[in-house]
Amino acid sequence: TLTTISVFAPIVFTEGITRQLFVDMGLTIAYALLASLIVALTFVPMMGAKMLKKTKEIRHPWFEKFQNAYGTVLEKVLHMKPLVLLVMVVLLVVSAYASVSKGTAFFPDMESTQMTVTITPPEDYEFAESCELADKVTEKIQEIEDVESIGAMAGGGTMLSMGSGNEQVTLYLILKEDKEHSNEEIAAMVTDLTKDMEGEVTANASSMDMTALMGDGLSIQIKGRDLDTLQSIAKDVSEIVKNVKGTAEVSDGVEETTPEFRITVDKEKAAKYGMTVAQVYQLVYAQMEDTTADAAISTDIKDYDVYLESVEQSTASIDSIKNLTFTYTDKETGDESEIPLSEVAAFEETEGLSSISREGQERYITVTAAIADGYNVGLVGSDVEEAVSEYQCPEGYSIEMEGEDEMINEAMEQLLLMLVLAIAFIYLIMVAQFQSLKAPFIILFTIPLALTGGFLALFFTNNEISIIAMIGFIMLVGVIVNNGIVMVDYINQLRREGMEKKEAIVTAGKTRLRPILMTAMTTILAMSTTAFGHDMGSDMSRPMAIVTIGGMIYGTLMTLVVVPCIYDLFYSNKSMVEEEI
Repeated sequence: TLTTISVFAPIVFTEGITRQLFVDMGLTIAYALLASLIVALTFVPMMGAKMLKKTKEIRHPWFEKFQNAYGTVLEKVLHMKPLVLLVMVVLLVVSAYASVSKGTAFFPDMESTQMTVTITPPEDYEFAESCELADKVTEKIQEIEDVESIGAMAGGGTMLSMGSGNEQVTLYLILKEDKEHSNEEIAAMVTDLTKDMEGEVTANASSMDMTALMGDGLSIQIKGRDLDTLQSIAKDVSEIVKNVKGTAEVSDGVEETTPEFRITVDKEKAAKYGMTVAQVYQLVYAQMEDTTADAAISTDIKDYDVYLESVEQSTASIDSIKNLTFTYTDKETGDESEIPLSEVAAFEETEGLSSISREGQERYITVTAAIADGYNVGLVGSDVEEAVSEYQCPEGYSIEMEGEDEMINEAMEQLLLMLVLAIAFIYLIMVAQFQSLKAPFIILFTIPLALTGGFLALFFTNNEISIIAMIGFIMLVGVIVNNGIVMVDYINQLRREGMEKKEAIVTAGKTRLRPILMTAMTTILAMSTTAFGHDMGSDMSRPMAIVTIGGMIYGTLMTLVVVPCIYDLFYSNKSMVEEEI
């Protein structure tokens, strides 16, 4: 019980979203285990004393044959220990590599009875035309039998598009509970039915995404001081990202730009005419400034501010600014002359960012990319990171990976830390229980066996290593050692009674076979409802159940063989009393 509870203790050392997601789960399991321990030590003996007064020995001929067959196999396996350990290591490496090759994910894909369809009309569409287009799309989608009802909301575009005619329209689809097709298949149907329509129609397979928590796809932050340099680097990086297989909808972060008119003052030329940069700025500002009067017109509905505008301000334009002049007085002759602004400043029409983002007082631009269908965010993220790492940034500029992939990596680091600490706690608890360093070390070998089973289960069920799957691995660590504890403890008991080492190993294996299989089967059967369930909530926890079932099946079977072999290697043929002394 303590080894299983200690698995969840390290969650207090984690941080971020990992702790937020799993601290409640860890506390629930810990409290339940403590309660079950109290029941097992008090209520069960009491009920046993009352209900088990008349018992008879029940024979299971088929199981006894299985026990004897297992004992025979175990005797032979003890003579080929190096081969057993080699196979164990090879399977662990191969299974881990195979599972990692599937990639990583934050949460598994989750089905729901809700979908969204985004309609982006052509730019020249008025609002009425956008609504008419949405009605046509709705009629097409209603042809799909699995769609129960459709709702719509106009104005789902960006802040820049709000108020313009071509606002996005978002359709909300409610699907039938007993739908025949998956959300992905329905999304493909929507795309196919609307492919000939004007504008762009995008179907999102599920409204149960976690983009609010972890970001969507890949994000690359480019940090630095000069905005022009940032934009240049962003364009270079976006080209690199586009060339990586598996990326889609790559954005360099500078699409939403606004026209800019730049005036660059030549300080030396300005000084020649007795002007400073500030004075030139004041000259231009006077042509363009809006002066707000300290007055307002009040009506029953709202208040309207009153703005005053001079003749100069009303005629302000780029051409008028270029034709601005200032008066220069020659100090030697005292003659006054009108000097054009173009004499001391350069004019440039360009595009500028509509907004400037900062983090820690440092400017940045974000390059984003979605993940193409059929590709894994973890694998594509690794390829992108490798490709971008070869780009040489100018001094003072840096590139950092962000988004979903980075969130996954951070969470994985926290969970690996939790796993390592859990193993350390389990070992310390067993050392205190066994009063020995050697026996707990042998039991720890059950952990890689369970991990192997979990990796194989994920690979054969075509699941990525997700945060939920990692929780399954952590649970396995606490559960699988129980088998090793039961076996090693009984071997030690038999040897203390004077039994020879190999005979004690075989006897303990045959005797503990039944309780080991019983505890493993109860866990496996309990998890099977989640692993094979198809209800709405099972999608999220299915990887955890798959890992637990795979780890328990493989880990239990291999524990019955590997732990006896390792025990035989670590302990000599001396009596147990002599070894403990």
